[in-house]
Amino acid sequence: MKRTALALLAVLALVGCVAIPDAGPVVEGQVDTSEQTNDLVFLAPEPQPGATQEEIILGFLAAAITPGEDYAIAREYLSEEAADGWDPSARVIVRSGAPPELSLTGDTAANAVVSGLSEVDARGALQLTGDDRMLEFALEMVDGEWRIAEAPDGIVLTAYYFNALFRAHTLHWLTQDGTRTVPEVRWFARTATTLSERIIDALLAGPSTWLSPAVSTFGAVEASRVGQSRVDGTTMTITLNSPQVDQLGPGSLSPLAAQLALSLREVGVREVLVEVEGREGLVASSADAAIIDEGDVDPQPLVLEGTSLHPVGGSAPVPDDVGATLAAIGATSYTVGAEGGVAHTGTTAAWILPGAEPVVISTDAGVAPTVDDSGWVLLQEVAAAPRLLAWRGGERTELPLPPGLARIAAMELARDGSRLALVTGEEGDSRAWVLAVVRDASGRPVALGEPYPLPAIEGAASDVTWVSPTQVAVLSSADDQAQIAMLAVGGVSEQLPAPGEPVQAIAGGSQGISTLRALSADGALLSLQGRVWSPAAGLEPLRLIATQQ
Repeated sequence: MKRTALALLAVLALVGCVAIPDAGPVVEGQVDTSEQTNDLVFLAPEPQPGATQEEIILGFLAAAITPGEDYAIAREYLSEEAADGWDPSARVIVRSGAPPELSLTGDTAANAVVSGLSEVDARGALQLTGDDRMLEFALEMVDGEWRIAEAPDGIVLTAYYFNALFRAHTLHWLTQDGTRTVPEVRWFARTATTLSERIIDALLAGPSTWLSPAVSTFGAVEASRVGQSRVDGTTMTITLNSPQVDQLGPGSLSPLAAQLALSLREVGVREVLVEVEGREGLVASSADAAIIDEGDVDPQPLVLEGTSLHPVGGSAPVPDDVGATLAAIGATSYTVGAEGGVAHTGTTAAWILPGAEPVVISTDAGVAPTVDDSGWVLLQEVAAAPRLLAWRGGERTELPLPPGLARIAAMELARDGSRLALVTGEEGDSRAWVLAVVRDASGRPVALGEPYPLPAIEGAASDVTWVSPTQVAVLSSADDQAQIAMLAVGGVSEQLPAPGEPVQAIAGGSQGISTLRALSADGALLSLQGRVWSPAAGLEPLRLIATQQ
């Protein structure tokens, strides 16, 4: 069977296991076993006497595997002035395994071309690139030895070393109404002794450009951390400068503390206290903030069996069962939120409420529509492919699609309503994207943001679903076999085992792979047990799996 493009990216573009591989290629450097904590320490060679210009540049690039003492070994390849000005934290270029292509462009100038797979900026945000990057160097003689006089800021690592030296953490923004969390994955060095401070600073710096139009934060624009945080058990105290209260007022401190507590949860923090420099007695706790919805849903899949819509694990229908209505209209998909649900029959999108007749939204819906918790439906009409239609209670508004995204194969809103996952495809070449959903003060969608790309998928994509706040699953078909890929937004992704039978739809929960379900062509409900997709017992052939918002 032909390897998929996603499987290739799984190895090269950070779509694989975050843990250090237990096998791999021969690598430069040595593993220092004398000072082991929880991480491997790689030691790069220092510059050797009489090294050529090429050896100095390649040695400098390779020294990025040793971040100790602020990349002290890498700085040995630089002149004193260049070492003082070089900023290794500016970016990380993640390259393929192919070595850099070096060319001398003058007596003291050279270029190194690396095959870039992705890039992490100074705030830890990852972006797929997939293109060559040219790095320019200038050299000079220092005490009879070649040294680099000018070097680009940042470091270059292979995917192997990046996975070994960096770890993903999740920052938490808020929906524009402040009621739900919107997560964003960032990458920070595993060996950083100031990891907590880096997470705090990244949160205060704000969300990534592609996401920022759709989210809010209680961090003021000019707010910054003052000094080091203080830890007492699982409680962290953070001091901010005065612009935090000058710009947003004292009432911003408690919800900001809640944002920080959620973002620092992965490093063991359970409560955050925020105080302000020069404002004695002004302190707020995350424990006093309003509860923020993290988008959890019932882990039991909701299915249409016969004319009954019910969760698997109980034969009783859900309250206000609309199963009979869904069966009567021949629904092939159904997404339900707090205000109602939207069904799709293949061509018709209809609004479904218990005890009421279906309300036809469109008879020209080419793909299954999606809905948020406030009742706004997003759909694409075949006759108006360059845009999406937003509908609620008869109100309509159009959202232009970014160029190149008109051929939508499937789409689904995240449970926070701030992000839209969609897959596009033409002639078997599919791509997955996530777009910010920009809303006005009333919550009405008014625009879509710039698309954030996810790894390419070989084959024809037919469905997409959110399986956690930071992961989507994509169903596609290649070589006449159904395939399901898990793609993390800004993080690691993987190709799941093939179901081994035709699959018509997938639906996710909020807890990752454990709540992902697939609906086979003959109506069986499949879940991944180990490395095998297994059918649920005791069910009649199902009509559909519902998506719960």
